[in-house]
Amino acid sequence: MKKWLAVSTLVVGVGMFGNAALGADEDTGTPSNEELSYKEKKDLLTEEALEKDIPPEILKAIAFEETGMRQFDENGDPVLNENEDGGIGMMQVTLNEDDIENRNVDQDRLKNDTAYNIEIGAELLNEKWEWSGDIIPSVNDGNRHILENWYYAILAYNGLDQRNDPTNNGDTYQSDIYSTIEDKSFLEDVSIDTPEWEGMYEDGENRIRFEEGENVTTDRQTLSTQMFENGEDVYTFRSESETTINFREESANTSRLLSEVPLYMPLEVEGSLEHDDNRNHHFGYYPFHYADIHGYMASAYVREGKITNFSDVRNQKLTEVIGYLEARDIINGYPDGTFAPNKSIPRKHAASMLVEALDLDVPDDYELQATDVEEDSPYYSDMKAVEYHGLMTGSDQNIRPNETMTRAQMASVLVAAYDEKLPATEEPHMFEDVSEDFWNYEAIDKLYQHELTTEDPFRPGGDVTRSQFARFLERAMTK
Repeated sequence: MKKWLAVSTLVVGVGMFGNAALGADEDTGTPSNEELSYKEKKDLLTEEALEKDIPPEILKAIAFEETGMRQFDENGDPVLNENEDGGIGMMQVTLNEDDIENRNVDQDRLKNDTAYNIEIGAELLNEKWEWSGDIIPSVNDGNRHILENWYYAILAYNGLDQRNDPTNNGDTYQSDIYSTIEDKSFLEDVSIDTPEWEGMYEDGENRIRFEEGENVTTDRQTLSTQMFENGEDVYTFRSESETTINFREESANTSRLLSEVPLYMPLEVEGSLEHDDNRNHHFGYYPFHYADIHGYMASAYVREGKITNFSDVRNQKLTEVIGYLEARDIINGYPDGTFAPNKSIPRKHAASMLVEALDLDVPDDYELQATDVEEDSPYYSDMKAVEYHGLMTGSDQNIRPNETMTRAQMASVLVAAYDEKLPATEEPHMFEDVSEDFWNYEAIDKLYQHELTTEDPFRPGGDVTRSQFARFLERAMTK
């Protein structure tokens, strides 16, 4: 695969596939020897990917990497592989003679029917996915919508060959596919995390082998942004804060700009993903209503999840902070649709947020030492977790869950929670209202030195509001 040449005769190479039957029973209706527009091809790639539960980003990247999304050359001849391994058409479907016969694949349609070529390519990729945990490692939890989880299936699509082992060749097929996805589906916002591994080989072989049942994990797990369904709750997202997302009249970046939508704005998908005719745009456009206007937004800036549009939060930065935390199930508002940003935060609410943010576990046999929290309290497990991890310990066996948190206490809690991100500095800051002998001067100074706060005077005895604690926690998490 990958290197190709347009010729008029079929050359069949050696495939690595089983004997499962492939191929549609009915003609797809794609005109023979007619190159479709890039919009039509991206539509077909997306439809086939969604039907087979494959992230469309992956199928588009394979088509682009293999042939530049071309089925035919300028003379109308099908694109075939110049290395004579039998790769056919846009997806460079590679089957040997036995595979073609046993799978009931129509060679003429494979060469001349773009939709059929995409269909067979998607089926072969799906077959490689089914090898996970057997011939190839499984990745993470096996969620089909996570882009990293397809790493070894993509490798196998091109062949379990030493050329695709990154320890021998840094520029592998699968790395090229993921680079294409980053460049053409996600704009500048996402970096996909690929596994680190080393292949095994038998003497005299170039075929990569893996241990049966092997599972690998990646630090990041990137959900597809092109698999949302009509009616699904999503929100606007971009890694650069305090920016906006373009909301356009039609599904193209040349279309008239209707509005600029702030980040973490809740939206509901109102139709299928649509494409423009640009070969280099692998993202699509979802239809939405925003401010009672119907328009389109690029899929690269849409994320899965339900975000609340709080009636009492209008500051854009605070909206982003709360949205960031709510998207991660760390914070919520009140049943009346308000967030109460200026309300002082109780220690138990801060504890609950920290437990979610840090994913804190507690041994089953640990018993809460504080005596002022009833076991049937809805915050009992949260207070036990922060006590066990030393984030809130209280005094005289009282952890004081219902008291409001002071700014000084907030500093101690966050520094204890994110100590590795907040190392001590050589030149301490001299605050107007916090002396160096204050009980937690060092924690307050760390917040200031690492720009989690810029307040001076710091007001250590003042209460922390819900919005303030949200801002501090978000800064610590993203430090």
